[in-house]
Amino acid sequence: MQLSILTKMYHRAQFLLELLSEKQQIKAASLGRAFFMRKFANQSLKTSFIPDKKYSRRLWGIEFRSPIMNSAGMFKNGEGYDVVAAMGAGAYIGGTSTANPRNGNEKHGIKLPFITLPNSNIAVNWLGLPNYGDEYLSKLVITNNKVVGCPIGWSVMRSPDFSEDEGMEKLVASLFLYQENKQIDFIEVNESCPNVKNGGGSIIPRLTIIAEKFLKNRNRHLPVIVKLSNDLTQAIIEELLPKIIQLGFDGINLGNTSTNYKRYSSNVSGNDKLLFEYFTETFGGGLSGRVLKDNSLQICIIAARIVAKMHLNREFHIIRSGGIENSADIVQSEQCGCSLTQWYTGFFNAYDKFGDDVYSSLFRN
Repeated sequence: MQLSILTKMYHRAQFLLELLSEKQQIKAASLGRAFFMRKFANQSLKTSFIPDKKYSRRLWGIEFRSPIMNSAGMFKNGEGYDVVAAMGAGAYIGGTSTANPRNGNEKHGIKLPFITLPNSNIAVNWLGLPNYGDEYLSKLVITNNKVVGCPIGWSVMRSPDFSEDEGMEKLVASLFLYQENKQIDFIEVNESCPNVKNGGGSIIPRLTIIAEKFLKNRNRHLPVIVKLSNDLTQAIIEELLPKIIQLGFDGINLGNTSTNYKRYSSNVSGNDKLLFEYFTETFGGGLSGRVLKDNSLQICIIAARIVAKMHLNREFHIIRSGGIENSADIVQSEQCGCSLTQWYTGFFNAYDKFGDDVYSSLFRN
């Protein structure tokens, strides 16, 4: 049976899950997600879609055949490139990975807790950065069929399993490892993960270490982007962004997920409320989906205004993630000053409707 058909059947039977307890629903959804992702990343598509040349752009000297790609977290261990490249993605990003291998979170007998709230277009996850570790992943052959116009990015993060100083030392070492993997075209440093306790310290001192020890010592043109949370305020963006630019980073990714449960609880529809409250109170984790759309756009607008005022003489690009789900979101992102967009929950909602035509459906509209 085709995976896209199986996905449609699962979503049509979603009402049956609601007959289970909240814990049972989360366990079933978490197991289902793990099964689905294994199948999805390893499928072989019979056809491929190539976006029209008019959608391509060249950023940092890299060709992106369209402005839309997956968000980090979809393919944590470098799997799935051939699938999304055949579907027509404008780029691919693997990770987020850490210096040490991590099994991810488990609680109450549920491994890698995840749930979708179908009536509210929200997903919640508390995965905890499961990955094979940078030593292994940095040497990975991600594909034997790299597609022109579908570059490869990699998301890395300081591991929460070490003190901040040791974690930063290991992160810098990992960046040099990924630099040696010639398949990787750009790096995303994740400073926004809600699924682990990040410890003390602040963002700018950490980024300063990366700038001094890695950015100034790159041996090839490898753009490094900083990924920040959807929960930023205007004041924080105004404080952080000029410093990030001054440190020499090449871009910023704004949006990701949110842990502001109170703010978005009013967007949760009737039948989803008990499940939402149970998950966030029991596990925590990050919210994704349509509810983040307005805020991710607003913080990108703020960032674009700051960048414009600085009159930079080098490339610095804004990427929007959080709530992206259709072509109108991509157009709106570009109009506000974003060069690229990333999607995750929106991707799978679209996959439910369009199957393997998930990317081509964007450009038909």
